[in-house]
Amino acid sequence: MIVNKLYVPWRVLADQALLEHLENDHPARAQIEADLAKRQAGFRGEQNLAYYLDTFQKEDWHIFYALKLEDCQIDTLLLTPTFISLLESKNYSGVVRFEPDGQFMRRVADRYEGYANPLLQVGRHRALLRKWLSNHGLPKLPIEADVVIAFPATIIENPGKLRHVQEHVFHAEQAPMKLEKLIEKYKHTHNFFEFIPQIEHLLLQEHNDKPINVLNLFNIHPSELRRGVRCDKCRSFDMQRIYANWFCPRCGYKSKTAHIPMILHYFLLFGSTMTNKQCRAFLRVDKCKTMTDLLSKMNLQRGGSGFGNGLYYKSPSHETFDRYFRDKQDWRKRIWNRK
Repeated sequence: MIVNKLYVPWRVLADQALLEHLENDHPARAQIEADLAKRQAGFRGEQNLAYYLDTFQKEDWHIFYALKLEDCQIDTLLLTPTFISLLESKNYSGVVRFEPDGQFMRRVADRYEGYANPLLQVGRHRALLRKWLSNHGLPKLPIEADVVIAFPATIIENPGKLRHVQEHVFHAEQAPMKLEKLIEKYKHTHNFFEFIPQIEHLLLQEHNDKPINVLNLFNIHPSELRRGVRCDKCRSFDMQRIYANWFCPRCGYKSKTAHIPMILHYFLLFGSTMTNKQCRAFLRVDKCKTMTDLLSKMNLQRGGSGFGNGLYYKSPSHETFDRYFRDKQDWRKRIWNRK
């Protein structure tokens, strides 16, 4: 059972939104693009591992993806009645090398470059999780900690034939086989089935997955952002609202839904709430009633007094953003029914 689903990370969504609202020659653009590429590659690695786990999972397994606790972020946590498995997904390409002295290297072109050892990273996560269980008065379940190389073409070098590398570093497609071995290893140990609901509840309660303020992170002032409704065809921000449609004067493209991604971008860039006035300023819409009609059709949750300046709209769920990212056109039709 998947308890905490794998969604497109908030940071990926926010980076994408920010790039769409910056001029092509903005000085921070290259830095943001590099950050986005790195995070997209990491997410693809997590997706690759999730594919094998989702097709192999057992009835009494509880899977948590992208679990963010106070002291650590765990790519995948597998909770079973007899053990816990921590899986750290890595999207390395080419050749990776684990040296006997603990050094970890990756071959780039014709030379090796040193990186933080992922086995040490996942080992720290295991120690922190043990402490977390103890602090909550929970039993000491066995915890396995492994590094999963996302892509099958990546070569894993282990010149010292280190046993812990052989046992705890493997490709994503090998994950089901490795987990089968763990099931066999712990089949005669104590069964902690009665503690599963409590552990699950506490993990979800302490999971803290909130969007980050990318404007502050990249030192970008709101005045530097392009505002308006963007044309999906020519990418200009000059679309105009004419007879219940968005019309681009530059290329003639028409759309009924062009405002939706712009509204979502506002939440990603400025926070979890938005007023009608703030939305109008961001989309460059003059009439309050026009904006009210568009927002009401999106069925966003509301807060405040419900009238006038006291009313505000709340950001959709992470799941909603995720579906938008994966299939924009289909998502627009399914999530909000507009006329």
